[in-house]
Amino acid sequence: MSSQAFGKYLIILVFVNLLIKPLYIFGIETQAQNLLGPNTWGLYFGLLNFCFLFQIILDPGIHNQNTKWVAENRAHLSERIGETIILKLWMGLIFLLLLAIIGSVIGYPVTYYRLLGMIGINFFLSSFYVFIKSHFPAMGDYAKESFYSVLDKLLLIIIIGFQIYILKDLSLNSFILSITAANVIAIVIAYSRLRKFSSIRLQFSLRNAIGILRHSFGFALVGLFMSLFNRMDGVMLQRMLDDDSYASGVYAAGYRILDAANMFALLFASLLLPMFAYRLSQKHEIGKLAFQAAQIMLVMVSLVALTGYFYAEDIMDLLYVDYTPQYADSFKILILSFIGVGFSYVYGTLITATGRLFVFNLILFGGICVNWYLNYQWIPIETAVGAAKASLITQISVMLCQYLLVVKEFGINGKIKSQLSGLLYVVLVVVLAYFVHKLSIHWMIRVIISAIIMIIASFLLGLIRLDTFNSTQVESETNYT
Repeated sequence: MSSQAFGKYLIILVFVNLLIKPLYIFGIETQAQNLLGPNTWGLYFGLLNFCFLFQIILDPGIHNQNTKWVAENRAHLSERIGETIILKLWMGLIFLLLLAIIGSVIGYPVTYYRLLGMIGINFFLSSFYVFIKSHFPAMGDYAKESFYSVLDKLLLIIIIGFQIYILKDLSLNSFILSITAANVIAIVIAYSRLRKFSSIRLQFSLRNAIGILRHSFGFALVGLFMSLFNRMDGVMLQRMLDDDSYASGVYAAGYRILDAANMFALLFASLLLPMFAYRLSQKHEIGKLAFQAAQIMLVMVSLVALTGYFYAEDIMDLLYVDYTPQYADSFKILILSFIGVGFSYVYGTLITATGRLFVFNLILFGGICVNWYLNYQWIPIETAVGAAKASLITQISVMLCQYLLVVKEFGINGKIKSQLSGLLYVVLVVVLAYFVHKLSIHWMIRVIISAIIMIIASFLLGLIRLDTFNSTQVESETNYT
């Protein structure tokens, strides 16, 4: 495949995901919570986040390390893919066993175990699918990433949508089993495609497996620490409050929208990681690509954070049949944490691509300590709002530390003119979004006006240009179709 501009793939990736993932999140998952109620969904959200805490077992850094390795050794994919698949199967068994043991230790009732097992199996299947599809961008086939990034959600829209809108009947069990079915189908399709351009020999060597885990250790700590400070709030809400998981359900209502925004930022990172890794391996200049990525992320962050903050009440009231002011109070704080999350996907991805993870892991561990302490202090007093405040402070603090580390290592600040443009953009869109918010017209029209203003401002100030990435080509040496 010939060299392609990064911007082209990013536009395709975002466009495809804008079509599918919002439809799933708001048309399927939100309606599922409305049907099941905040208490039942709060239980699911708590167990889901509990599984996230142990995701390191499913992916002890293998995905990021494998993406980096494949991007640097594209001609040797078949040498390790089969062994890694077998290793992941073993890690899946360990993960499920650990869920049962730790769940018992912290006092989950016996009635939770069937749900926990079903959710745990879905975690394994989802992790396996992510591993399989991660080979496509790593091999330079960024077009395939667009399709496989939405395949699982497209299947969920069909399967769960049929139950919600046709059968008009949905239980928590059927919702979870539908996710299982979608993951299995997506894995079969992606695996079949992978076999077309690489031979896969399913073999296992304990020595090689230990070698893979050893090289993945730094990446594993990154995954563990990020899971802990991103997901411990949902678990702590459920375990610290005696409210039948209500506050957890309220928090989940806002977190769903943050998670939707995270999906697009993660897509951004999924393209950046192999690009950073390849360019670093070829000794190419990296600062310009990183700075341009940060500029694009600034526009994305402003769109999400300002819209969520100014229109929290309207958005929550529109989405949830059980809406109370507590939904909006929690969400308007939580959505601001996307400022930290979004930029962390740029700076953290660059740090990950270098493989120098010691300081990065120290930063993340510090974030865990801050997040746990703030949640412990604020959840008993402010419930979901307290958890949202803890998340905001943690995410911003961790992002700033990552930024300082990247500036020190790579000097991605850019030209003074570009920095001033970024600062002017922030001031301009905040002020204009505030005044548009005060207009006496329907709130959806105000949102559209604000979004148009932000996008126009980003072009006028040079944060995004039609040729933004033309000078930073994506190197691809694959020849499959």
